[in-house]
Amino acid sequence: MMIAEPLFHLILIFSVLLPLVSLTVLALLGVAEKEVDYWQLEHARLRLEKELQESKYMQLHQQIRPHFFFNALNAFLSLARLGKNEEMIRGMEHFALFLRDSYETKQPLIPFKQEWAHTSNYLAVQQLRFGSRLSVSVQMDPDGERALIPSYTLQTLVENAFKHGLEKKAGEKCLAIDFRRQGNWVYLRVCDNGNEGKELSIANGGVGLDNLRKRFALLFDLPTQLVLQKDERGWTEALVVWPYVPGDEG
Repeated sequence: MMIAEPLFHLILIFSVLLPLVSLTVLALLGVAEKEVDYWQLEHARLRLEKELQESKYMQLHQQIRPHFFFNALNAFLSLARLGKNEEMIRGMEHFALFLRDSYETKQPLIPFKQEWAHTSNYLAVQQLRFGSRLSVSVQMDPDGERALIPSYTLQTLVENAFKHGLEKKAGEKCLAIDFRRQGNWVYLRVCDNGNEGKELSIANGGVGLDNLRKRFALLFDLPTQLVLQKDERGWTEALVVWPYVPGDEG
């Protein structure tokens, strides 16, 4: 039986095209599978990189505090010996909150109010130690309310002010904190009179500020700034500048 010419052409076309189409589909499936594998590997790499950065961030943060622990415990012992039990209990409550917050896993960027709550527990213990000799002022520009701050930044600067200045100063001890947003940048200033009338030295920065620089390098691609200088009053000023990142709250 003779096959009609149109039917023969149709069979010939299918015989040639079907294997080609099949090979093309298989090739595309292979490429798609490789794409999926690539994105899975890339996602895993980014996740591990983030976890490593967070681990480094926390390790750098936790290098900063032993001297405060000893000073706080000595302050509580002194209050106990003087029979000031209520003050001792309040101080230990603030100290416990500070410890809990210090070793709690946080987001790398947090609202300033949350950072201030943590630092205020530290300052409450210092207030017990120094009493009326210590005065603290805090100013926050309303435009900065939505700005996020790298966690433990304020605490590091305040602790550094005590360790390298206020702890050793006789008489009135003054600490001033200023937090504000200017355009696409956020500015944090922590000033103290601990070294008033003295020249700044490398020791005024200490491990705390060095670790803070490293933490900022892990968090931001854009340039940041951390400088230690004298302000117009002759106080030591730690100035930190970083890119504005808005939070959820208005």
